[in-house]
Amino acid sequence: MQGHMVTTNHIKGKTATAAQLTYACIFLVSALAPVTVYAANTDLKQGAEQAGQTVGSTVHKIGQTGKDVGLGIAHEAVDIGHAAKAGAIEFWRAVKGDTGTTGNTKSQN
Repeated sequence: MQGHMVTTNHIKGKTATAAQLTYACIFLVSALAPVTVYAANTDLKQGAEQAGQTVGSTVHKIGQTGKDVGLGIAHEAVDIGHAAKAGAIEFWRAVKGDTGTTGNTKSQN
C-alpha cells in the first residue's frame, strides 16, 4: 500500500522555527526602538514615528512568517488527507478481494 507519512516532528519543527523567529524579532524591536527614539538630531515626534515604523515593519514580518508556517501546515494536512484516501481505497479493495491495479490518487503522483 502506497501512502505518505508525515511525522509530527516535521510540523513541530516548523512551529519551533516560527517561534524562534518571533522571539528574535521581538528582541530586535526592543533593542532598536530605544536607539531610534534617542538618536542624535531627532526630535521626539520623529523618533516616535521611526519607532512606530520599526515596530510595524517587524510585526508585519512576524505575521508573514506566521502565514507561511500556517500554509506549510495546511499543505501537510492535505498530503495526509490524500494518503488517508489512498489507504481507504486500498482497504476496501482488499475487503472486496480486488487484486487489480491501484487507481490514481493525488497522493501517488
